[in-house]
Amino acid sequence: MIVAEITFLGAAGTVTGSKHLVASGSQHFLVDCGLFQGTQNVVALNEQPLPVAPSSIGGIVLTHGHIDHVGYLPKIVHDGYAGPIYCTPATAGVLQIVLEDAAHLQGHLRVRGFQNERPHAPPPFYEMQDVAATLELVQAVPYEQDFSLCSARLRFRNAGHILGSAFIDATIEGKRVFFSGDLGRYSRPLLYDPADPAASADVIVCESTYGDRLHPPEPLNDLKVAIDAAVLRGGPLVMPAFAVERTQDMLYAIGQLQAQDPQVAGLPVHLDSPMAIKVDALFAEFPDEHRPFANEGGAPFGCRNLTVHVTTEESKALNDLQAPAIVIAASGMAAGGRVLHHLHNQLPNAKATVLFVGYQGAGTLGSALLGGARTVRIYGDQVPVQAQVASIKGYSAHADQNELLRWLSQFQDKPRMYAVHGEPASAEVLDAVVRERLGFATQMAQRGTTVTV
Repeated sequence: MIVAEITFLGAAGTVTGSKHLVASGSQHFLVDCGLFQGTQNVVALNEQPLPVAPSSIGGIVLTHGHIDHVGYLPKIVHDGYAGPIYCTPATAGVLQIVLEDAAHLQGHLRVRGFQNERPHAPPPFYEMQDVAATLELVQAVPYEQDFSLCSARLRFRNAGHILGSAFIDATIEGKRVFFSGDLGRYSRPLLYDPADPAASADVIVCESTYGDRLHPPEPLNDLKVAIDAAVLRGGPLVMPAFAVERTQDMLYAIGQLQAQDPQVAGLPVHLDSPMAIKVDALFAEFPDEHRPFANEGGAPFGCRNLTVHVTTEESKALNDLQAPAIVIAASGMAAGGRVLHHLHNQLPNAKATVLFVGYQGAGTLGSALLGGARTVRIYGDQVPVQAQVASIKGYSAHADQNELLRWLSQFQDKPRMYAVHGEPASAEVLDAVVRERLGFATQMAQRGTTVTV
């Protein structure tokens, strides 16, 4: 009898680098193909070869389009992979945006010599032609439709994390295996709740990003307080935000505040992220995959008084901004993108505010700023930090401990669960809580280890 196995190649002991190799006899496929991100030691893992030749892999299945789940794809294609890449239609759209942006950024770093500014960034090991070759392999499959790969039958189900995100329901050699991908939250304004798995399972590979904590309640008032404080300070508010999902969440939240508060309604809002602007268009392309939201009068996500900045010249028009305004730009951890220009210009401005609205990974500029750095290095310059630096919590797109338990509790019987996609402390807590409350046999996944399904 053939026994299926799963080898954890990434996001095991770390948050990033999601890659799970599923083997059945002589056939194998990957679930996700992400980049390692974070500290120098973690990023160095991208240089380690896969345990199998890329050309021998039968297929790749993607849970969603975040770079830590898809960013290794052009590299594996460059190295000889030529099989199908399965994902949902919306994820296919996100995939093109994020991979083209990643290749562009790597080329930009190489040409401008900025590697020294980002010592933990992955080396430029693929280029735009590798991205183009990758996109030619994509096969989009809608939610709730079965498809076959190697000896497995698979189905994408809505994970509620970002547009197009899915968890994977797989039957492999008679065993039922679920890969959570990144699970979203419940009762969010833009995206629908994660689907109810309502099934028996033999094995669950479950993310644990926030397995050790609960998210604070609705953060809209915290955002209002932060904006009011920035206006009182007298200068612009720079908001680093992830281009995929977080920017759209923030536009919607600002739109809510505009409807309630004349002061917020009067503030100019600038979206300076070509990547986020493209993601905005995907929401219009896939209206059935998100909740209805206000878009009256051409106001994206209900956010009025909004100016989008596509070209470099349009972005540079914000360089001398001094009056109160909101500037949203990627990247969310200030690890690259146009937000670096705004930070370079506004951090020395004592009237300015920098507001982080998402997780800041170790070793990133965002982490350094929130840690109280008084000077930071941007584009070769030592930039003094005179601006007010703040953060608000509650806008995470990841399920917290209670939400993970809510999703897991819908499985029948008592499956085995492997905790992935979390720092060790977070995975350890979720491992223990699931074992105690749900009675599952649990284990923290370790990179490089193989388990039997």
